[in-house]
Amino acid sequence: MLERIVELLYQKGYRPLDSKDGGVLIRETDEIVYILALSTFRPELDAALYENAASRIIFNVATRYQKKVELLNLVATESGMFQEDAMQFVEKLHNVWFIAKDTGRIYIFENQPSQFDDLYEYLDNGIRDWKPEKNGFALTPVNMAIVALNVLCFILVIVLNGGYAATLDSDTMLRMGALSYDTFTSGKWYQIITSMFLHFGITHLFNNMILLIYAGCQLEQMVGKIRYLLLYMGSGIVGNAASLWYYHSIGEYAVSAGASGAIFGVIGALLVILAWNRTNNAETTPRRLFFLAFITIYYGMTTIGVDNAAHIGGLISGIFGGFLLSKVAQYGKLK
Repeated sequence: MLERIVELLYQKGYRPLDSKDGGVLIRETDEIVYILALSTFRPELDAALYENAASRIIFNVATRYQKKVELLNLVATESGMFQEDAMQFVEKLHNVWFIAKDTGRIYIFENQPSQFDDLYEYLDNGIRDWKPEKNGFALTPVNMAIVALNVLCFILVIVLNGGYAATLDSDTMLRMGALSYDTFTSGKWYQIITSMFLHFGITHLFNNMILLIYAGCQLEQMVGKIRYLLLYMGSGIVGNAASLWYYHSIGEYAVSAGASGAIFGVIGALLVILAWNRTNNAETTPRRLFFLAFITIYYGMTTIGVDNAAHIGGLISGIFGGFLLSKVAQYGKLK
């Protein structure tokens, strides 16, 4: 993507300040020399290093050209879902634009200049038809640890209760940490969490884990480990709370278990983030995820024993969490 940016800047009249370093480009006018410093964001580079480098460049250019000098850092990031270190970085500087590789968009925050040599519209139009780089699917540590924990809990239920049949028995599953309104209100509040890691039978476990690997690893790549874990657990708890409320309100006794509420939260967050940030990913699109969520909920409504209350509760929680995680909504700093 930076190659496309450089191409556009060359067409605008920018040239390298130093023939040995193409990362700093300048354009001289009658009154001003514009300097554009191109770089890729790395967490280990703090704002002070950028400030020191900018001061040296500005001094050298001003001395050489004897004109007013203006400098802008155009910093490429892997994702438009900026991590906390990127947000702290941009808050400490006053001359930074971010450009995200996955969305192909320029991000200008409220403490940054909205224009620089009329480049914003020019670059935005120039990269509009550019195809964003696809990060590709990759297994991520937190999500795969959650998957492993679900599998381990399933095995423990079998080992501690003398066979596979235990995973299909409501009383046994309740004793192992599944959720019911009566036991929850009697003091076993921990069931709202432990039930997220228990499953009724191998088919229940397999289907949930396949969906979790597919959606969860992609969301973790976008938002980071801690935020992903918080969203996953939060959606699972909200989904279980919705299940408790629903079955109590209709007067039906139910024993619930499974990661479905949390997984639907992951899907809900992906729906929002992909749509809000206009990410172009051939493997995961909002339309595909919405269809997946719709089919799963429809299957639950037409199949006995599926806890759709947890599905819907988790989905709504994930959608809300997706808005919070989206930097446009979370920070409110984009111009």
